[in-house]
Amino acid sequence: MRTSSGFTLPELVATLVIIGIMAAVVVPRFASQSDFDAFGFAEQTRAGLRFAQKTAIAKRRQVCVVIAGNSLSLSFATNFNGACDRDVFGPASNQRYVLDATNGIAITAANFSFDALGRPSAGQALSVTGGSAAKLITVEAETGYVH
Repeated sequence: MRTSSGFTLPELVATLVIIGIMAAVVVPRFASQSDFDAFGFAEQTRAGLRFAQKTAIAKRRQVCVVIAGNSLSLSFATNFNGACDRDVFGPASNQRYVLDATNGIAITAANFSFDALGRPSAGQALSVTGGSAAKLITVEAETGYVH
């Protein structure tokens, strides 16, 4: 009795068809790095805004958020009703909390603050653009909920 090892022609054809479909669908998704950069920056911005709100509650002080020139920075007020005059440091470092967008990524400029209860001075609707779609970041006016 003769045994043969290897693949049959239908198995090879089916494998090539599956690889072709995956190449047509998956490869273009990885071609545009700016889509992934925009999504990542939007998530980092959401995390930064949540950090600003939590810092305001923890310090019982006003925390100012400045988004200008595709960069987000945080500062807080040393006096209860004063202007923001001190930098907020990052959660795991002794460096000023600043988040910079990469090339090709843009964010809506904004200037607002969180009070000692975590409420924003005004509701915000920020847009992060880059690649083929815009990512929306919303800060609710009453609660400060960032989503």
